[in-house]
Amino acid sequence: MKRIKTFFAICVLSLISYASMYGQDIASAMETYNAGATALKESNYAVAIESFSKALKMLEGMGELDEQGAATLKDCKNILPQIYLRYGKEFAAKKDIDNALIQLNKAVESAKAVSLGDVEKEANELIPQVILAGADDNLNLGLFNEALAGYNKVLTFTPNSADVYLRIGVVQAKLNNEEGAVAAYVKAIELGDKVDAPKQLSTMYLKKSSAAFSAKNYTEAISMGKKANEYLESVQGFQLIGLSAMQIKKYDEAIPALEAYLAGSESIKNKTSIFYSLAMAYEAKGNNAKACGYYKKIVTDPKFKAFAENKINNVLKCK
Repeated sequence: MKRIKTFFAICVLSLISYASMYGQDIASAMETYNAGATALKESNYAVAIESFSKALKMLEGMGELDEQGAATLKDCKNILPQIYLRYGKEFAAKKDIDNALIQLNKAVESAKAVSLGDVEKEANELIPQVILAGADDNLNLGLFNEALAGYNKVLTFTPNSADVYLRIGVVQAKLNNEEGAVAAYVKAIELGDKVDAPKQLSTMYLKKSSAAFSAKNYTEAISMGKKANEYLESVQGFQLIGLSAMQIKKYDEAIPALEAYLAGSESIKNKTSIFYSLAMAYEAKGNNAKACGYYKKIVTDPKFKAFAENKINNVLKCK
């Protein structure tokens, strides 16, 4: 009987000891939890994360929990994803891209574990936006390879973004990768960009046309000018095509291009040289009526007066 009493005494002492230890542990966990709540209220996300994570670990290590402990454990699990999300946003606002992505990825992972769909969705939507912002910053800083890597990473999230392909085209052009730039701009157009990407391509080909014209490579200048106008018609494109065609006597190409240039260039102050070119082109084509009309437009210019009068009165005998 004495041994039985001793056994029960030991059991009672063990229960009292366990209850005492549990009480101390839960109190410590609650204190840590409250420290996290205070830090969160002050928007001190680093301390909040540290405190809630520590409280979570403490509670998970206690085994079976009472009602208060279980509720606190659940709160820790639910609140951490939200803090990661807020912290990620804070880093993003400061343009600290790397840390923003670390926190947002933690938000996604932890939210998924406790089925916080809204937090997971918002974090997933923010991640490509943050990467894009970082790539834009690198582009503005002249870090083109880094920018390109960022834009390509964004495409893994949004593969059908015309805007991202437009940016890739700009970076590839900066890197003097013409083939890559053209491919990206064309892809942007395919995905719905009907303004910016065509403009970029047109500008690219206009520069090539102008360079060819300066080098007296008129056939190339015509080809590049036409290519530019395929994407976005411009008075400069028509001018380069028309003047280049005149140089190699391709009048059938020169006439419509120069007339389109005139039609779209109300701000041209001196149109005399264009009138002269059109007069010569129409005369070469045997269209004397049109030639006369343009010669008459330049007869008042001292530079062309004698020449134009001769054409009007003696050569073409204009009425």
